Amino acid sequence: MYIAVCDDEKIFRGEIIEALYAYFGKLEITCKEYADGASLLAAYEQGEEFHALFLDIEMPETDGMTTANMLRAKGFTAPIIFLTSHTEMAMEGYEVAAFRFLGKPANPDKLEKTLHDLKEELCEKKKLIIRSEGEDVILITEDICYVEAQNNSIMIKTDKQDYIIRKRIADIEKELGELSETFFRVHRGYIVNLAHVKKHVGTDIVLDNGETIPLSRSMVNEFKQRLFAYVRGSVR
Repeated sequence: MYIAVCDDEKIFRGEIIEALYAYFGKLEITCKEYADGASLLAAYEQGEEFHALFLDIEMPETDGMTTANMLRAKGFTAPIIFLTSHTEMAMEGYEVAAFRFLGKPANPDKLEKTLHDLKEELCEKKKLIIRSEGEDVILITEDICYVEAQNNSIMIKTDKQDYIIRKRIADIEKELGELSETFFRVHRGYIVNLAHVKKHVGTDIVLDNGETIPLSRSMVNEFKQRLFAYVRGSVR
């Protein structure tokens, strides 16, 4: 998992990162640090992935609340933990779905409680480990839009990046099926995440990122049933 820490105070940034590694362990997470909102936004726009964000509110130029609003507008859905010495900012935090507010300096007990709650939140999300370009990459299954077969490899499409790995589509279908019920084989060469389906027209499936993937004629009825079941279940 990748956790970003954005704070213009280097010492405090280091303290939060040290606490994160002590709690989660360096094998579980990778921390990415930023000294201002502009560099954080630029990194996100360039494809950096963050599964949680610790964000200072009082920063020069682009403050934390503005940064959070811009991230949410760009589709960032991960938990945001605000760091602030002004607790009255908490009301504004509701507008960007703040996960927690931590005072500066951070109270050790409140920090530990926040990390505990964050771990529970993140661990609820199913993860897929793949081998890409010589590295082990952890993908959150809900971030996967679809999988496409490409000769002897497959391409895993996420909102931020494409991953090409040497694996049969039947094998990844089994792995994903064990992790989540939202994945469905719609074509011999495609597996779709129902959570990213916007609509379907005939044998075309339109995703929420604007892409269109094919739906096999033989799978149309079953796809409709699975999609209906998913939508019905997700709104309960």
